[in-house]
Amino acid sequence: MRHRFEPSRLLLGLVMIVMAVLYLLDVAGKLQLPFWALLIALPVALFLAGCVSLLTFLLRRARGRRREPGT
Repeated sequence: MRHRFEPSRLLLGLVMIVMAVLYLLDVAGKLQLPFWALLIALPVALFLAGCVSLLTFLLRRARGRRREPGT
């Protein structure tokens, strides 16, 4: 069974993995990260994923309209 490629999910997943790694490095003492940096990164990541999702939707809709036999 095939499914659509969703770039916004890929982007959000990668950003969450990076945030988790940064948090683990901070906890282990290998990196000095301000506490507010991850709190700001989460809404920014969600906003970027939303923008990519909107762009993907608009591109798919435009491409679908081009394929329709038309008037």
